[in-house]
Amino acid sequence: MWRAERKRALTAVSSSRWAGALTRAVEDQYQLGMRALGAHVGDLQSAIGVLEQRCALRPGETATEDPAASGGRRRVKRGYATAGERFSKTRRLACLRQRLAAAQADLAAGRPAVTVGGKRLWRTRHNLQAAGIDESGWRQRWDAARLFVTADGETGKNGGNETIRVDEQGQLRLKVPAALAAKYGSHLQVAAPVRFSHGGCDLAARITANQAVRYDISFDAAKGRWYLDASWAITADPPAELDQLRQGRVLGVDLNADHLAACVLDDSGNPVAQPVTIGVEVHGLRASRRDGRVRAAITALLDTAQQHGCSAIAVENLTSPMPAPPAGRRWAAASAGRPSGAPSPASPPRSSATASPRWPPAAGLRSSVSIPPTPASGAINTGVNHCSNRLRSGHPPSRRGGRHR
Repeated sequence: MWRAERKRALTAVSSSRWAGALTRAVEDQYQLGMRALGAHVGDLQSAIGVLEQRCALRPGETATEDPAASGGRRRVKRGYATAGERFSKTRRLACLRQRLAAAQADLAAGRPAVTVGGKRLWRTRHNLQAAGIDESGWRQRWDAARLFVTADGETGKNGGNETIRVDEQGQLRLKVPAALAAKYGSHLQVAAPVRFSHGGCDLAARITANQAVRYDISFDAAKGRWYLDASWAITADPPAELDQLRQGRVLGVDLNADHLAACVLDDSGNPVAQPVTIGVEVHGLRASRRDGRVRAAITALLDTAQQHGCSAIAVENLTSPMPAPPAGRRWAAASAGRPSGAPSPASPPRSSATASPRWPPAAGLRSSVSIPPTPASGAINTGVNHCSNRLRSGHPPSRRGGRHR
């Protein structure tokens, strides 16, 4: 209801497309703030629950948790080592409870904290000397961070976008709102042509086919440059049927505590190549190092499957019921180091072969464009925007292109 009323008011002084782009950006920021506030409430509740369990015990005391309440496992709860540590944790618990009450009140009232420009830059205003900038320099960065122009595309329109358009020759044109049409005309055209250093062929194909393309314009005060981003949604190919994958070679993988055992099999299940052992030594490493080792092992599996022309990779299913594990630290360490989840598609494993398919395609693709500086008056100099960290709801996730100039 709010967006519809606001859009009608803005349409009277601009246009329907500009009004839709502005209200959609505001609504996306609001929804993002509500999701972040909900996640913050959940984190506070989890932290409070842990502190309450440990503060309920005396210093040095231990207690066994009910297996029915812990998923069938007998977990031992321990109190804090000293009375001083327990006292400091009780003060921490009281502080978190106060924060939780305030966050729950904001969540119930629908008032998320949204700072256009970023809270980090806003806090820098109170520490200019530590940041190494003066007030005027901070003001330039603050105004630039709050300044952005965005316009969603529309399939079937010329160039895929009627508000901000880039044609086949790389000319950037912006539709002027009705309130400024008398001063600037119906459209503004940037003198410098747009040049894409990444994803230019894909974007040119979409522009020619009049498919929807979203454009974002922002300004970097530190570099004194304008940035133009183009993004669009891509449709992932449908997954292959299981019968089709079984017709070719398959790489069978067996998961072990410190290595992966793999072997290439034909369509009848017979080995057709020498077995391969890929080490996954993760014991004693921190989480980031363990994650890197697991991704390196996955990359080695993909390389092996490509070298032997495998159409699928079959991995051992560890979700089946298993017998009770033997007691001992050695078994616990081996089980803790074994990978038990799939890596996030947002961070695919690196590969040495750039031409081979490595990961399912992302739901979106983002490319950056560059406009070389020209002596023409009013030209906008743009480059690759590698600083943008805005997240908007309602649009498919996107993956940025490489940083090229």
